Formats: sequence, structure tokens, C-alpha cells
Amino acid sequence: MNAIIRREPFGSLVDDFLGDFFNRAGWSVTRSAELPAAVRARMDVIDKGDKYTVSVDLPGVKKEDIQVSVEGPRLSIRAENKSEREVKDKDGSRLLHQERFATSYARSVELPDEVTDQGAEAVFDDGVLRLTLPKRAQAVSKRLTVQ
Repeated sequence: MNAIIRREPFGSLVDDFLGDFFNRAGWSVTRSAELPAAVRARMDVIDKGDKYTVSVDLPGVKKEDIQVSVEGPRLSIRAENKSEREVKDKDGSRLLHQERFATSYARSVELPDEVTDQGAEAVFDDGVLRLTLPKRAQAVSKRLTVQ
């Protein structure tokens, strides 16, 4: 039997609000949906004739945690954001609640033309990864005369 799942537009907002409310009251709340394994990072790809420029939003990520790979026309980007808040026990206070956040970003796109890493640039500034990917030179075919 097939089940129909209806998604409410404000469902997650209400779940977050009620979950926070009940957690503050000391009641446990279980969530019905799990978080996605990887979040789709927002990406812009622009064809500039001889190269592609790519902008990818990766908020909170350190540049050491970004992996970019190019294989023919396929561009793959992976990044991971791990943040921890450490609350130290001061003057007898007791930690009641602490959250750790981890987000994985992943994008893969097939470009219309193959790109090369020669002359490619990758700059990460203010949470935005900017790539400049030169297109691979097309092989020029020559016509041979038959003698």
C-alpha cells in the first residue's frame, strides 16, 4: 500500500518552536524526520566564453574543510562545518543543555564543456567560494586530402 506524505509549509518551523518549548519544560520530544545527510549549497554558474565562473555559498565553513574536484566536465564540491560551543563550569554553575551543530554541503554539476585545472583559481572569502575554471581547448580537426 502506498502512503501519501503531506508536507506542511510551516511544519518544521512549528516543530522547532514546540520542540524548543517542550525541551525547556523538561519534556522530551522526538522528531519524526531526520536531518539530511548533506545540504545543497547554493550555487551560481556563469559561462564567460573561454571559462566558467562558479560561486558557492558555504556559510560557517573554514577553507581547510573545502574539497573541490574537477573530472572532465564534472565539478564536485564538498565542505563540512563543525562548530562546538564550550560552556565552562564557573562558580558552581551546572550545564543543563548544550548543542553542537555539524553541516555537510555537497554539490556536483555537469558543465557543458570540459574544464582544465591549468589556470584555474579558487578563492574563499566571507563564506563564498569563487571558482574560475578555464574551458579545455577543443581539438581542431583537420581535413586531409586524399592523393
